[in-house]
Order: sequence, then C-alpha cells, then structure tokens
Amino acid sequence: MIKRKPILVLLILYLLNLVFCVNVNTATTQNYIPRKVDFDRSGVPKNILLGSYVGGRSHVKPMLDIAAILIERGYNVTLLTSGRYEPSSEYPGLKQVSLGPQWLLKGLKNLNIHRDFDYRALTKLSESSINDYKVTYEKYKNVAKEYNIDLFFCDVLINEACIDIAHNLKKPVVALTSLVHFIDPVPYKSDPLYGCDVSLENKSFFERFRCTIIQPLQIAYELGPLGRQLNNIRKQMNIKTVSGKVPKVSLALIDTYFGFELPQPLPPNVQEIGPVLPEEYPPLTPELSDFINSHKRVLYVAFGTRFYASTENNNKILQSLVEAVNKKLVDGVIWALSQTSKEEFYPTLDLTDGTQMQTLPLLNNKHPHIRIAKFAPQFAVLNHTNTKLFFSHGGAGSTHESLYTGTPMLVLPFGGDQMGNAQKLRSAGVALTLDKLSLGVNDILNKMSILLKDEKIKKNLKRLEVLTKINSKRKYRAADLIEYILHSSGLEEYVNDDFLKEWAPAGPRMGFIKANNLDVYGVMLGIVLVLIGGITFKLFSYTSSPSPIKLKSKKA
Repeated sequence: MIKRKPILVLLILYLLNLVFCVNVNTATTQNYIPRKVDFDRSGVPKNILLGSYVGGRSHVKPMLDIAAILIERGYNVTLLTSGRYEPSSEYPGLKQVSLGPQWLLKGLKNLNIHRDFDYRALTKLSESSINDYKVTYEKYKNVAKEYNIDLFFCDVLINEACIDIAHNLKKPVVALTSLVHFIDPVPYKSDPLYGCDVSLENKSFFERFRCTIIQPLQIAYELGPLGRQLNNIRKQMNIKTVSGKVPKVSLALIDTYFGFELPQPLPPNVQEIGPVLPEEYPPLTPELSDFINSHKRVLYVAFGTRFYASTENNNKILQSLVEAVNKKLVDGVIWALSQTSKEEFYPTLDLTDGTQMQTLPLLNNKHPHIRIAKFAPQFAVLNHTNTKLFFSHGGAGSTHESLYTGTPMLVLPFGGDQMGNAQKLRSAGVALTLDKLSLGVNDILNKMSILLKDEKIKKNLKRLEVLTKINSKRKYRAADLIEYILHSSGLEEYVNDDFLKEWAPAGPRMGFIKANNLDVYGVMLGIVLVLIGGITFKLFSYTSSPSPIKLKSKKA
C-alpha cells in the first residue's frame, strides 16, 4: 500500500517552491534597471553637408537615407548637388543648395555610352569635374561657411572638391561608395571597368600578370595627365593636397554586402553598411496598379535614370518584349523609358514569324499587354507579387532592390559599376547577362525563359533575399558611426586633421615593406643564405683538399 503522507508533503513543498520562485523572479524583474543605450546630444546641433558632383537618384538617395536618420536625431543636414533632387516630401527638414544644372551623360561631348564604357570613359567624366573644379570648390567653401558645417559626407565619384574642402577646413570627411575595390583594393579582385573580371581567383598566370601589372600601368598612363592637371589647379588656388591613400577620408562607408560582393578583409575605418534602402517607397500609380493587377506574369524593364540603349538595341529590346508576350513567357510588360524618347526607335519591327509591326502604337500604349511609362515607382513594381522578372542595366540601387524582393534579373550593363554587378549577380546564380555590343532577340528570349523556369535560380534568390533584408538594417550603423566622428572630433585636437585615427590600420603609415615585415624576412633570408653558404664552403673545402699521405717506416 502506497504511503500518501510523504507524497502530499512533497506536493506541498513543490507548490511552495514554485510560488516562491515566481515571486522572486517577479521581484527581481521589477528591480531591473534599463540599460541606457543613448548618449547626450544636447548643446549646439551639429551641421552635416552631403556633397555629390554627379548627383542623381543612384548617387544621392543612399546618402539621404542615412541622413534621414541623422535628421531624426536632431542634426542639421544640407545637400549640395547638381540639379534639383526635389527631396522635400521624402526627407523633411533637409536643406538643398544646387551645384549647377543637372548632370547628364547625354550632355557630355566625345562620350558614347553605346561603345565600351570602361576606365577610358572615366577620363571624359574626370575632365568635366576638373573643368568645374574651381567653381565647385568655391561653392563647397561658401556653403560650408554659411551653414557652419562640422562634417562632410561625400559621394566618392569624381568629387575631389568635397574631400579637399573638408581637409582644408580641418573637418572630418566620410565617403560613401558601392565600389569597395576603389577604397581598399586587394590583389585577387578587379573589375570589368578596368578591363579585368571581378575575381582573379581562377585566372591563369598570364591573366593575373596582365591585370596586376599591365592594366594598372596603362590606367596610370591614361589618367596620369588628369591628376597632374588637377594638382596644378590646386596649386594655383593654394589648396593643400592630401597625401597618402586616395581618397583620404576619415571613414569609408561601402554600400554593399558580402554574399553579393566578393568577400575580402576590411580595415576598421572601411565599413560595409549596404544595402542602403529607404523605409518607405512611393506606391504604384492607379494606372500601373490596374495594369499589374490584371497580369499574372509581368516583366519589368528599366535602365535607370541616366543610361539608355542605342536605337538599334531599343528596337531589339522592344521586339523581344512583343515576342515574349506572343510566346507566353510573360503576359504583361512595363518598360520605364526614363532617358529614351520615341524618336530613338526605328519605325517598324520585323518579328520572327515574318510579320511587321509599327513601333509608334506600341510606344503610345496601344498594345493591351505592354505599358510604356516615362517613370515607374521601381520598388513598388518589383515588390508586387505579379512581377516575375527584371530586365535591368545592373546599377547598384536596382540590384539591391531586385535582391530584396527576390526578383531574378536579366542584366544589360552599359558601363561603370554595372559590368561588375552583372558578373557578381551571375556568379551568385540569380541573373543572366547580355552584351550591348552583340544584342540578339533570340538570346534575350532564351535567357528570359531560363530565368523564369530554373528552380536553382529561385533557391538562390530566396537565400540572397534573406541576406539582403538582414543587411538592409545596417544604415543605422552608418548613422551611428557618423555621430561618433562628429562628437569625438570635438573632444581633442587631432594632429594633421587625422580624424578617427584610432581606427586607421598601421600598414599605410609603416609603408609596404615594414607593414609586411619584408625587411625582417629579408634579413632572415640573408642570414640563412650566409649559413648555407658557409656550410657549403666548408663541405667543398673538405672534399676538394688532397688526402694526407702516410709514410711507411723502414724496417731496421
């Protein structure tokens, strides 16, 4: 027979212990003191200048998305860029000063983006910025004085005046770019912009020799005169040049992320904080909303706000869109023609079935399943469940938005960072690429079909979608780092304007030989060679000397 008394006692003790623990935990929770995660921002508000010579949505918007966080925290932000970005509705509290007329590729003489757009084309862009350097520098100087600027936040691309004025006013400067190899090059990575692939890992010795030795010498030969011209202008204006690594900045923020970008080690003063994306996006227009809701498999086509195809390629693209609908690869197409007019098409299309179509009715939206728009809210289109494919130029912003929404990409790069992005997307297994110099309708259609049906591509997109969404939170890290520089720069006198010096690696200060201990290894190698030489000499002397002759004694 089971004894009930001990069991009852144990049950009572268990209940008392449970009640006691709950009471203790409750009391402990009530006594917890919350950790203070913020710091004192009281006092005179700090003033930040955002500077971009090129301007435009692709260059300015990531900076503004970081600046929006700083504005919420009480900082004064002024934007200085070409044209008028019209950001007041998206970024309340932002002041804007125009650097001049809107900067357009179509306005640049002797530049044909329909041919190869590599480092030689950059000379044309650099020539434009150097010719404007005096005016640009004075504009930065006047704005910095008027708004009492404490920190410069500069777009890196051909924006030397922004970095120069910061150093000459002894203010910290933060750079933003999506080109990590421009800020911190490593020997096993390159870029099609320089005539090489993004990765040299599996290249032959001769290809690595060309990309490591020959191409840098050729680029230096092409760009060297422009650098000397700029330094002469600086000398005439008594502007102190910045020695050391170019561009020399307090902190470099890289609008990219490893997984899409090829991995490499980065020093503390170079931080990957991408993809920088806004918290909110403009919605679909009623017209686009009706169109996309009535089509279940939509192809979205857009080449950014600066780039545009040749007339011949425009017709090939338009023909491929009609053929894709006819072949039922997709049932709807939206093409945002930002920089292309109706005159940049041939009058007719010759379809593969022998029929001929007039282009003007298509461009005037007479086709029930093809919608041509001057501008489309891109993220809203990509984020719609009916959008199944993105035909893009492969710019950084378009790439980030496509990966965020898990949309496969057919990439037609025109130049700049787009060629490298296209290679990275293809290596990640989420895109296929086209060549603007040999564009073909059948090639476009075949690759569309693969992207829409391949299950491996869909799995890769899911993986990168998660990675992109996780990393998109890091713009708050970027704002935190800018705040740190703002506040720490006022706490002590920095020598040679070396802001954030505690994050700068010693390597550049030590020089290549000392930083890699080549002098130490060289001395060690010398010692080893001396020892080996000494031992070899001893052995050689021993083996080459005649053997001693023993004299036989005469017997008595």
